[in-house]
Amino acid sequence: MPAVSFALASSPTEGIKNQSHTSSELRTTLPTLRSKSAYYHPNYHPADSGNVDLVLASSDKISCWFAISRAQLFCHDDAFRSVGLELITPDTNLPLVKLGESRAVIEVILSCLEADTIPDFGHLDFRVLMSALEAAADKYQLVHMEKICLLAMGAYCRTHPVEVYTLASHYSCRWLTEAASEHTLSLDINQPEYRDILSSENHSALLELHRHRLEAAKRIIRSLTISHHSGHEHRQELTTFWKKSAQRIESKITGADPDFKNLFGSELQSALNEFPNCARCYASLIKLQNRAEKDWSTVRKTVLLFNNDHLKPPFNNHILGPASPYYSEDED
Repeated sequence: MPAVSFALASSPTEGIKNQSHTSSELRTTLPTLRSKSAYYHPNYHPADSGNVDLVLASSDKISCWFAISRAQLFCHDDAFRSVGLELITPDTNLPLVKLGESRAVIEVILSCLEADTIPDFGHLDFRVLMSALEAAADKYQLVHMEKICLLAMGAYCRTHPVEVYTLASHYSCRWLTEAASEHTLSLDINQPEYRDILSSENHSALLELHRHRLEAAKRIIRSLTISHHSGHEHRQELTTFWKKSAQRIESKITGADPDFKNLFGSELQSALNEFPNCARCYASLIKLQNRAEKDWSTVRKTVLLFNNDHLKPPFNNHILGPASPYYSEDED
């Protein structure tokens, strides 16, 4: 990615529009900014630090200005030099640099770049974090900040799974892609709102994951049988009962993230009515439910595979399947 080239903005006293001000005018105006066109961020005012040598201006209609010290900002990572700010010679004029990001995004950027602070993403809007990630990775090439933003993205897998999946795929972050894909299983990713977000490769990969999960869930039910070693008097009747129950349960599996406890619920109630005096019959069905839930937990750990060792998208449409068989009578 090319380094970003920043444009110098003009004095704040006339709407930041008049570009005829001299350096001395800029020097005297910045510390006493009282204009409707711009304002200093309360945490980045030039009066609060004697080391300020640069002012960053947000792209908001009423611009927010951040007075910062470049030495403090860039002291801990050579990657920040790719931004291009080193091309601006610092002097007593406090150069004003107009950025393309909003106040909220610049707040995230600075919080990630300050060596002695830990960013607080607790109440951060997802769109702001997404913009900060894109700015760090694609515009400013801030590798350290990119990693921080990707880590923060993990908290949004449940609320924004498709968006996080897409971003994680784009930035080759495998663990985040796997985590986000899990939360897409309850969604219909063929809906226009998701098709507009997903690339064709990512949509195909998720479709394959959903198809695999749906088939695996049904395969689990088909694999469950009444143990031949149960030895109670109603084994034949229970086997017949379970055969019909399994067909009903399988017919109810229509999505990629079924709840086996709910699927078994009505069948367990029917078993109580069918075998009211046989606790062993009910216990046998509970074992089948537990086995289904355990096997489904194994399936849920399967993930999409990348198409090479460098974790670069697009993905192959292959699924890593479970390593063990679904059912063993030895556990009865």
